[in-house]
Amino acid sequence: MIRISPRAFAAFAIAAGFATASLPALADDGPEPQPAFTSEGRPSAAGIGPASPAEVASISPTNLAGLLNYCVETELVSHDDGDSVQTALNAKTNAVPMDQNGNVDYAIGSAGQLSIAGKATSVPQLDTAAQGKVCSAVLARSKSMI
Repeated sequence: MIRISPRAFAAFAIAAGFATASLPALADDGPEPQPAFTSEGRPSAAGIGPASPAEVASISPTNLAGLLNYCVETELVSHDDGDSVQTALNAKTNAVPMDQNGNVDYAIGSAGQLSIAGKATSVPQLDTAAQGKVCSAVLARSKSMI
């Protein structure tokens, strides 16, 4: 859904020579919801971040492989649980190609970044509990793909 700011619409109307008083009022849904923050100033697990398997399901397989790499490297997923899954997922998705060309989705995921419906989320910016939930969902989806 495309949202047009009432101010932008009014400016356009004035520039186009319309009287703004004759325009119907545009609905304002109020302010955008803000995430909850911890005492450390980081987004909390409540209501933010892709923590559910349904949300992680929308991540591309190569981004998922990169995220699994991130989760293992930061020890949010143990090497015992993640290494063999990561190796199998990388092979299945060709997330790490043998040639000199890299895969951007994998690199983004390895940096702890993911995109869901065009909205970027940075896993390192989430609190520890939310990071753990994201990585648990990443591991579960990764296992289901191999």
